[in-house]
Formats: sequence, C-alpha cells, structure tokens
Amino acid sequence: MTFWIRINMFFRSFFLQAGWNYVKYQNLGFALVMMPFLRRLYRHDPEMLPTVLKRYLEAFNTHPVMASFCFGAMAHLEENVARAKSVTEYKEQVAEWTGARRGLSITAASIGDRLFWGTLKPLTLLLAIFIWMLLGVNFLETDGRTPVSLVYGFTAGAVAFFVYNSIALFIRWQGIKIGYESDDSSCFGLTRFDWNRTIYNAKRIGIIFAIAIMLFGVYRFFEGIRVDIHFLARAVLVLFFVIISFVTRRLRIPNVYLYITAVVIFNIVCFF
Repeated sequence: MTFWIRINMFFRSFFLQAGWNYVKYQNLGFALVMMPFLRRLYRHDPEMLPTVLKRYLEAFNTHPVMASFCFGAMAHLEENVARAKSVTEYKEQVAEWTGARRGLSITAASIGDRLFWGTLKPLTLLLAIFIWMLLGVNFLETDGRTPVSLVYGFTAGAVAFFVYNSIALFIRWQGIKIGYESDDSSCFGLTRFDWNRTIYNAKRIGIIFAIAIMLFGVYRFFEGIRVDIHFLARAVLVLFFVIISFVTRRLRIPNVYLYITAVVIFNIVCFF
C-alpha cells in the first residue's frame, strides 16, 4: 500500500455511510473505500476486479471511525488472495478474508460504539458545558446582565468539536496503517491498544466533570441565599453516603450495613 493510496482511502472513508441501505448496510461505501487499493493490486489482471468487487459488495456494517482497521486488514488479506497459486489456496484465502471481515466488523463496532458514542461524545459535551461555566456563560439569566459574548458562546463548542474530531481523525488515519501492517495474531492491530482501560479512564474523567458542574450549579443556586445549617448538614451527609456507597461496592461490603448506618445517623441529625 502506497502513501497516496492510503490518503485516497482515508478521504473516501468519510463517505462510508453515503450509500447506507437496509439490505447490506455499508457495502457500497466499503467498496468505494477499497477501490484505489484493488485497482492497483489487480492492475495486471483487470478482468479479476468485477469478481473481487462482489465480495466487497456483500453485507458490511461497523463503526464508521473504527472501520479504518477493517480497511487495512482487508487490504492485507486481499494481497494473500491475489498471491494464491492454486484453486485450493485461493479458496482458503478467500475463506480467511471472509471470516476476518465478519469478525473485525463486529469487534470494531463494539469498541467504536462504546468509545465514541458511549464515552467521547458525552465527555466532550460535559467539557463544553464546563468551559461555559468557567467563562461565566449563563444562557438562562435575563436579569439585565451584559449579553453573552459570541466568542464565549462558540469557544466551548469549538474546543469540544476539536477534541472529539482530533481523536476520530487520528484513529481513521492510523487504523488503516496499523490494520494493514498487523496480522490476525493481534486482531489486525485492534488488541495493540487497551480500549477497555481507555474507555474506563474517559468515563471517570466524565464523572469528574459532571460532579464539578453539579457543585458549581449548587453554589450558584445558593449564592447570596442564607442556608439553614440543618439543611446543609443533611445535604453533606447525603453526598457523603453516595460517595461511600461506591467504596463499599468496590470492597464488596453488603450495602445493608451502609443503609443501617445511614438511617441511624440521619435520625440523630434530624433529632438535633
């Protein structure tokens, strides 16, 4: 695979879902992305190209960003198919190509859905809200304050957009190379990264942002308001027991003991 073919495949990957359909899903986009590589691989035997394309027009469906690993892997395996020296070897290589396509598409979809849809998108949204709050942007207040600057309004959205797409573009570009240069021993590069740890850490960062936003919201709500000390004590206790519940669950301590302790302490606080 040459550098220019990789660039061509990279730009075509943005149109993977342009021909999405309910019968074979992303098959048209898959064939579109792979065409530059296939034309070069079979340039000395162009009559084979229609037969090869039939395989790429079968059902294909995966995450649009993580699909880059599939593109690289399929190019790697297609070279093995093209080098087959007998009918038996050709059938074996085609069977391996078909199995890898199915397995990789499912694995990449699972990772991509959890990483991008389930983690990065909510995380970047929380990041945008957090930046807005730091800049003092409040779209709900109409009490005569100075109107929100458009620069402030778009800054947070621009940062969130840049963070999300920087990660997505990096994986789109590197996935093609890694998938092509790897083999099935590393699931064509997918196992080179600890995706579960990455997703876990990203979710913990999201929790930190969410807690910071909630605390800031509570502060703004009670700003300038005289708070009853009893109400404040109960609120702190609730937050304390919520945090402790995570600790007890991690230590595998039955929550019934935590509930009993909470009931006793709340009764004592309410009594005084």
